[in-house]
Amino acid sequence: MTSSRDIDWRSHQLGAMTAFAEVVDNGCKRLALSSPMTREQFDSVIEDIREIATKRDLILHVDDEFLETIIFDHEPIRGKTVIHIVAEQATVDEYLGLKEKKQKHREAGTLNEEVELEVAWGLGRLLSYDDDSILRLLKKRGH
Repeated sequence: MTSSRDIDWRSHQLGAMTAFAEVVDNGCKRLALSSPMTREQFDSVIEDIREIATKRDLILHVDDEFLETIIFDHEPIRGKTVIHIVAEQATVDEYLGLKEKKQKHREAGTLNEEVELEVAWGLGRLLSYDDDSILRLLKKRGH
C-alpha cells in the first residue's frame, strides 16, 4: 500500500484535473474544482492545467477567495487558491453571483440561515450534486 507521503502532489493534481476536464467537457459536471493550494503549489501546476483546459476548449477561473458555504469545511480553503474548470462562462458568472449575493447579505447584516442554505444549494447545483448529495453534506455539517 502506498502512503500519502509517496504520492507526488503535482502529478496527483494534474491527473485529477485531467479527469475533471473530461467530465466537464462531456457535460457530466458543470463546475470542477482543484484542491485548495498555496501560491507556490498553484505556480507549479497552472501552466499544465491551462494546457489541459485548452485541449478541450474549457475555461479556467482562478479563485483566491473560494466561496465559503455551509456544505464544506472552511479551514482548508482559507488563504488558498482554487482553480475552477468549466465549459461555459455562464457557470463562472453564476458562481460569482453566489459570492456577490453572500457578500451583499453579509454587508447588510442580513446573512442568515436561509441565505446560507440558498448559497449552499446554489454551489451544490453548480458542482452537479444531486439533491441527496447536497442534503447529506448539509446534514454532515449540522444543517
